[in-house]
Amino acid sequence: MNIFAELHRLITVASRIERKILAGIFVFGFVLIGPVSVVAQQLTPQPYVDPPKLAEERQATTVLSVKPAGDATECWATGTVKHDGNLVRLNWALELKPNQIRNPGNPSGYMDHVSLRSFGGCLTGPVIEAKPGNTLRIVLTNLLDPNDPSCASNPGCFNTLNMHFHGLHVSPTGNSDNVLINIAPHTKYEYEVNIPEDHPSGTFWYHPHRHESTAIGVASGASGAIIIRGDRPYLGSAPGDIDTILHDASGKRMPEHILLLQQIPYACFNAPGQINQNADGTWKCEANQTGVVDDFDNQLASPTVWDTSGRFTSINGVVQPTLQVPAGEVQRWRFIHAGIHDTVNVQIVPMVADAPMAALALRGIVTGTAKEQAAKVKQLCPTLVPDGNPAVLVPQFEIAADGLTRSAIRSIGVSQKSQSGGIGTNFLQPGYRSDVLVAFPHAGTYCVLNQAATPAERASAGAGGQGPNETQLLATIVVSGGNPVAGDLETFVRQTIYDGNKSDAKLPKAALDGLLRGDLSPWRGMPEEGPASNSGNPRTAKFFIGLLDPNNPKTFGFYINGKQYDPDRIDKDFTMQVNTTEDWILSSQGEPHIFHIHVNPFEIMDVTHNGQSIFGPDGKCLVPPDGVGLENQYCNMWHTFKDTIFVQNDYEVHIRTTYDRYIGEYVMHCHILDHEDSGMMVNVLIVPDASAPGGGLGMAGMKTTSNGTMTHEMHR
Repeated sequence: MNIFAELHRLITVASRIERKILAGIFVFGFVLIGPVSVVAQQLTPQPYVDPPKLAEERQATTVLSVKPAGDATECWATGTVKHDGNLVRLNWALELKPNQIRNPGNPSGYMDHVSLRSFGGCLTGPVIEAKPGNTLRIVLTNLLDPNDPSCASNPGCFNTLNMHFHGLHVSPTGNSDNVLINIAPHTKYEYEVNIPEDHPSGTFWYHPHRHESTAIGVASGASGAIIIRGDRPYLGSAPGDIDTILHDASGKRMPEHILLLQQIPYACFNAPGQINQNADGTWKCEANQTGVVDDFDNQLASPTVWDTSGRFTSINGVVQPTLQVPAGEVQRWRFIHAGIHDTVNVQIVPMVADAPMAALALRGIVTGTAKEQAAKVKQLCPTLVPDGNPAVLVPQFEIAADGLTRSAIRSIGVSQKSQSGGIGTNFLQPGYRSDVLVAFPHAGTYCVLNQAATPAERASAGAGGQGPNETQLLATIVVSGGNPVAGDLETFVRQTIYDGNKSDAKLPKAALDGLLRGDLSPWRGMPEEGPASNSGNPRTAKFFIGLLDPNNPKTFGFYINGKQYDPDRIDKDFTMQVNTTEDWILSSQGEPHIFHIHVNPFEIMDVTHNGQSIFGPDGKCLVPPDGVGLENQYCNMWHTFKDTIFVQNDYEVHIRTTYDRYIGEYVMHCHILDHEDSGMMVNVLIVPDASAPGGGLGMAGMKTTSNGTMTHEMHR
């Protein structure tokens, strides 16, 4: 039996059943979950919405509020954008705004009321679109309350923030991508970010990054996508932009969707200041309460808090949205993990249309708390089908990692079966971006899942943070119309790209033919790194949470190389010379961490375990395909460029990076953002001449660093 054809048949049956159910609801007024008004609200699918966009400014004095074209559920983003040649001007505010978040488990209504810090007043910030060679001039006004009681805490001062342009290769100094500044409440600051003409196209993002208020800001939803669109074709020498080949034969761009994944741990508090909880320990908000993100210790600082809170991962501010897609259409999905802590393990599986709970789910309607939904998801989107075999995955074809085009298409889930947190999963860690091509072969309904963590990494096993205890539903895809695909999807996707470019006389034949093999090297986002100047003595970044002295409880902390963050310190180990290439070895102890360094991406040269590489000489992954090993996420990363990388316990990640073009001071840190705010960060300094006094910065007697923001002992 063709499961997809059967899905299509059963949708029709399910729709007739659903009409009968709804008729009963309106006759009797109540059906277990509440009265007609509540039920009618709860039985409405939440449509997928694109992230907000800013209105194009028409007059210099006009400040507009615009609602992007689309569904009525989309948010109005306040602020403006103006394109003037290569200059892109943006004007917006950081503000505390009331909003609503869908809570499928809320028995008293459909939405929870929240009040969150945001860029532009929506649950996610507006999209910034630019081209290589553009200058972003962003006027940011901080409208948050200057009366900030959190300043008495550590971490604290949550209303003082700044902006980080994550993944952009731009200057880290002055009023560019400088995270060492404070934008205090009721102040205005103008950023000027000059994007180089040779900057790769790709998917990037922005978020607050003031030390001690980073996690709170991101957890509130104050983040958004940055899309750099390139139009440089590959003509046989310099690399081209991947954007120039993702189109059909008429030149029409492939349909694309931005999927900004957020994990907003809002909570409502009782009179004693404790989080309101249901009987099972999950968090609740009464109808007259408003959820906030203000308590660092109880809302953020735990590897299990996302699992135990019962909150849902949202996509562009919508919980469990439904996306309508035609069959056989190749689409570009830009995944951005904008959460602060937990891994999202993305898999796509067909929905079982004859499951007892399928009548409403086939339209994208799934209710219940996260724990209550676990049983429904097992029925509707099983990892094991009734005969006990794993379900067939809908594959994802990754073309870019962390915004940078790969040298070849990475196939995720091709000829693979669904397994708990193992192979066939697109592992998304906080800060990761993954651009994938997807195509659905037939009409039907599909589940986009956050697959459960590997058993040893679940909160229920005493771990946490590497995915949920139980598989969760992220979104529902309803596929109808279009042109079904009869053959292999991998071949179909490659052929589609080839067919869209075969009439391009300027595209070299070797590059065109390579598309049929999935070869993207002519459009690779970064060139292969050259030899490292320190290959015999690589730099190290060792992450550790715990007691530095086992006999002294006061030494508990969040460490890199045995030191906690000091904003007034630059270690000599982290002072490097511009335009040099160096090797690093990254490691974690106690629990996994996520390495991120600003400004310059890096190339993953190797991953070792107990001193042995997990790769063969040609990059083939030697890790046994056991289906549940977290180390499987390193497979297919050999010689891949990234700016953020997961560092598993007892593994060493070997990277190579060039400190290209820019001098100045910036940071590297753990991108589990509550770890960063707790001290797992260091300042790094790129200097013109490491052998000169002061690294070649300034003149004798000068006492400020290159970015003019603070004074350090080593430069006095």
